[in-house]
Amino acid sequence: MTPDIASGASVALSPRVVGELAGWLLDGPAQINSEPHAGAVAGSIDTSGRAIYGYPEITGYYLQWLAWRCRGGESTAVAVPRAMAAQRWLGAWLATGDPLPMRVHLTDGVDDWRNQAMFCFDVAMVVRGVAAAANAGLLVPDRAIVTGLSDALARMVADDGMFAAFAPAEAGARLPVRWSTRRGGFLAKAAAGVISAADLPGMAPRVVAAAEATWSASLNAALNQPHDELHPQLYAFEGILSRPGHQRTVSALPRLAAAFEGLLALRTRRGALPECRRGHATSAGPERIDVIAQTLRVGYLLQRYLPGWTPDAIALARLRHLLRTQIRADGSVPFALDAVTPVSNVWAAMFADQAIAMAHRSNDGHADAADPLIV
Repeated sequence: MTPDIASGASVALSPRVVGELAGWLLDGPAQINSEPHAGAVAGSIDTSGRAIYGYPEITGYYLQWLAWRCRGGESTAVAVPRAMAAQRWLGAWLATGDPLPMRVHLTDGVDDWRNQAMFCFDVAMVVRGVAAAANAGLLVPDRAIVTGLSDALARMVADDGMFAAFAPAEAGARLPVRWSTRRGGFLAKAAAGVISAADLPGMAPRVVAAAEATWSASLNAALNQPHDELHPQLYAFEGILSRPGHQRTVSALPRLAAAFEGLLALRTRRGALPECRRGHATSAGPERIDVIAQTLRVGYLLQRYLPGWTPDAIALARLRHLLRTQIRADGSVPFALDAVTPVSNVWAAMFADQAIAMAHRSNDGHADAADPLIV
C-alpha cells in the first residue's frame, strides 16, 4: 500500500505495473539471446526492439536484480538460466583483451569515449552481480572470471591504497572531466560491491582492502563534498545503505536523511528531479527516470533504517506516481521524461521495478542488517 498523492491515504499498487516491468526485463529484449553476445544485458533498446550495445556494468546489475527478485519470491528456475548466460558472456567479454570495452556496441564505427578507459565503477558492478547471483544460488562463480575482474580492479588501486575512478586504455588518454572520471562519493557503491564479493574464489585481498578504504573515503565525500549531479550522489547514498549494519552507516543516517531532504527540495514544477543541483529552477538537464527511481529507493531505505524520520510523503508520492506513468504497456521505460529519442533504458527499468516493489513492501521485508541488494 502507498500514500495517495494528495492526501497520504493508502492505495493499492497495480499488479499490472509491478508485473510488466519484470516481464519486460525477463522475457523482453533486455538480455541478448543471440550470438555472439548471447547473455549480455543491454544498456538501451531501440524502437525496433533491438539492443544498441551490450553493457558489462548493466549485466552486473541484472545479476543483482535477479538475486533480489529471487529473494522476493521469483522462481530460481526462471533466474538460473539467465544468470548463467550472463556469466558466460562476461567470460567472453573478459577474453576480448586489454583494454576491456565498457560498452560493447553492436554496430561498427561507434566512437564511444567510455571505451578509452576501464572504469572502477563498471567493473565493480560486474563483480558485485556475480557475488549476488552466487549467494542466491543462481550460478557457480567461475574462478577465472572472478580472477579477471579482480585483476582489472587491481590495476585501479592507486598509490594511496584506494581505487582511482578509472585506468586509461592508453598512456596519455584524455577523458572528459565528469563525475565518472574523478573520485567522489559515488565510488561508495563500487566499493560496497567489491566488499560484498570478498569471499568469491579469485578475489585478491589487496583489492578488498582497497574497497574498504575507498568506501570509507567515499562516505566522507558523499556527506562533505556531494556531487552536483543527482545520479552519482544517489549512487553514493546507495553504496552507504548497502552496508546498513556498519557502524559508520548507522552514525551517518541522520546526515544522510538531511541531505536527502535537500534533494527532494530540488523537485521541478511537475514533481520530478533535475539532473543537477545548479540551475535546477531553470534548465539542469533531463528529468531522468533512473534518478526518480533512485530517489524513491533511498527514501524507503532511510525510512526503514532511521525510525522516527519522516520524509516529505507528498513529494515521494508524486515521484512514485510520475514513475508509474512512465511505464509503457510492454513494461519498458524511457531514459527521461519527454525523451526526444524514444529508446528504452534497461537499468532504469530495474531501478523502477525495485522502487515500486519497495513501495509495496511485499518484497522488502528483510532484516535491517541485511544487504538490501540495491540494483
